[in-house]
Amino acid sequence: MDKQLQFEPFYPDVLGAIAGHLHVSFEDVLQAAVGLFPHRAYLNQPVEIIIILQNMIDQNMDLKIALHLPSKAADGTSIMITTPKKMVSMTLTPGEVGVLRMPIVAILPTQPANDLPVQVAIRYRARNGKAVRPPTRGAPPSALSVSPFKLQVLRDIEWVDQPQNLSPENVTVRFDIAPKRLPAVSQTLKPTYEVLWSQQQMSDERRNILGQMDEARLLATTFTRMAIYDPLYRMVDDTYATLGLPLHPGEVGAITKMLTYTIDDRSRLDPQYKVEEQRWFQVLCQVLAHDPAVAQWQPGEIVTHYLFDAVMYDAILLAFTVIRSRVKVNLGDREERVNYANRVTRWLAGQADPDLVYIYLPLALGGVVVNHQVTWQNDNPWNVIDGLREAYRGRVRLVEGDAMEIFDMLDKLLEKGEDELRRSRVQR
Repeated sequence: MDKQLQFEPFYPDVLGAIAGHLHVSFEDVLQAAVGLFPHRAYLNQPVEIIIILQNMIDQNMDLKIALHLPSKAADGTSIMITTPKKMVSMTLTPGEVGVLRMPIVAILPTQPANDLPVQVAIRYRARNGKAVRPPTRGAPPSALSVSPFKLQVLRDIEWVDQPQNLSPENVTVRFDIAPKRLPAVSQTLKPTYEVLWSQQQMSDERRNILGQMDEARLLATTFTRMAIYDPLYRMVDDTYATLGLPLHPGEVGAITKMLTYTIDDRSRLDPQYKVEEQRWFQVLCQVLAHDPAVAQWQPGEIVTHYLFDAVMYDAILLAFTVIRSRVKVNLGDREERVNYANRVTRWLAGQADPDLVYIYLPLALGGVVVNHQVTWQNDNPWNVIDGLREAYRGRVRLVEGDAMEIFDMLDKLLEKGEDELRRSRVQR
């Protein structure tokens, strides 16, 4: 760890900065984005199959990428597509990110056709290694091995949105053959690979992050409850609905209170608290290293656009802590909680199926505990309690098994929350 930096930052999410959420993940050790260019080509015009590869661990990784080309169109007519190499073997160094381009060419007797599929098969072999990137969306890079122009060209590619129920090992891209023929390709085509980011860039990343630490601390003081609560409320509401778990207003309020509490400066209440140990603050430093102009954005916009996943991760771990003393249930050890936090953030990134448990354990439950502590002018904490009571009545009829234990905890925490508000003489 860099002693001056005070924390060990994750490697930047280079793939995410290019392709966003349009990628496939292999057991948290490899990510890949697959696309092609152009999407419509003439006979004899090369088409590039483009694969971005991001090593997520601190060990070398052996890869084999193969192309499976079509031989017939949808109407049964023959297709002839050539490639200089159907399979490429390569090794990614620890944390390396690069782009592989594999050219293909349609030739006679191929006739004009639409939606011709090319299957990209990705196989990997990796040693056990330490994660150097979070399993979902991370901070953008501040140091790259390529020019901004090349980066923009990659951003303009239409990356495949692989359905969740399909294997990441086989990704299909599609292209069209236009009714025109170019002269035969004269140049020698071959696969090419270009490194976008390597471990050597991490020293520059650290230096850039260190240069933004003071600015990040100052910026964090503007993340007040009044500034971030409403944007976070909308973000929670929209995110859960988009990912298949529409929320009741009380649930949105409870989760948002827990997230707001997580961003609060808790140093007065907890002498052990250090903002540098919070993942959301570390990401903030990396974001400013990537683009210092972000400091001019509205606080709520920064939190929702760049820090949401990190705040959710921190909030899950903190919520387990705040509810632990109030429930008589084994909530797991530190490792189990971290694994659960990673599971929820994978779902947030669209890499897992929705689960009702993600609403309550531990975020909404934690929101009940901190409800009366996270208030401001015109906020009435009874709204969260009453809203959760209403949600409870609607949800509890549909739950069974382990989820029932969570609703029992919710019921008890709501009773305690109501008692606290009455003792404090908070009016409805």
